[in-house]
Formats: sequence, C-alpha cells, structure tokens
Amino acid sequence: MSFGTVMIADVFFLKLLKNLNATKIEINILRAFSKIIWFGLLVIVSAGIFLFLSDIDKYSQSAKFLTKMLVVFVIIINGLFLHFISPKLSSIPFRELMTSSDENIKEVRRLFFAFGSISSLSWWSAFILGIMKTSPAPFQILLTIYLIVLFTGMLISQVFERIISRRKISN
Repeated sequence: MSFGTVMIADVFFLKLLKNLNATKIEINILRAFSKIIWFGLLVIVSAGIFLFLSDIDKYSQSAKFLTKMLVVFVIIINGLFLHFISPKLSSIPFRELMTSSDENIKEVRRLFFAFGSISSLSWWSAFILGIMKTSPAPFQILLTIYLIVLFTGMLISQVFERIISRRKISN
C-alpha cells in the first residue's frame, strides 16, 4: 500500500517539476498521499514488531530483516524531516521555489531534493528486501550497499536540483 502510494506520489511530483507549476489542488493531493503513506508505515512497523516477536532468535540474526527494519527507520526519520520542511515549501509559490536565486529558498529546495532521494531509494530498498526470500549477504554488506546507494542518490539529486533550478522559465 505505502510503496505504491510513494511511487505514484513521486511520479506526480516529477510531473510538477517538469511543468514548474503546482496548483493548490495538486498540493492537496500530495498531502493526501502523505497521509496514506504514514498509515502504511504504521502497518509496516506494527507487522515488523509482531514478526520479530514471533521468533526473536530467528529475526535478531536475519541480515535481511535487520536491514529492512533499519531502512524503514530511515524512511520514518526522513519522513519527519520532510514533514518539517513541507510548511516552508507550501509558503513559497512552486514556480519561485524551483527557480529562485534567493539563498534561503535554494537551501530549502536542496534539502527537499536530498530528502526526496533518500525517501525514494529507501522505499525501493525496503521493497527489494521484502521480496527476497533470503539474505544475499551479511548485514554489514547490505548496510554498506544501502549507504552507498543513498550517498550516490543524494549526489544525483543535487545535480538534478541544479539542472531544474537553472531551467529558464518561459512565460
């Protein structure tokens, strides 16, 4: 449920980036997606806790389970950061947010792109770990791969942010 909603929200947001335009209705749709995602996270965390408690010895030694739960923890913390910067985003007209040269707005935009990449990559990581039958590697290796993916994604997000922010606005 949450993973699908995140993917739809990401595609929807990329459409907004392409057009450099977001109406109040589109912003409200993104907020509705956010509520669905938080509910899904509650379900995922609850299921993870019950699963862990069903066989503590097995799951405390499972690299796949531990990595997935760490990834879910990152999703939650990152989601809280996104939640705290979203009021700043909604107070700035979308076109201005994406094209302004004001340093404060640029900083918010950079953070938003970084947190967005962490969110997308973490959701994909949790999904991939969830569909695997067994762990392909020990916990330390899985964690290292995940951190490399996040770091690379954040770098790419900053390049993408610069490309978007330099785009000329045609009136």
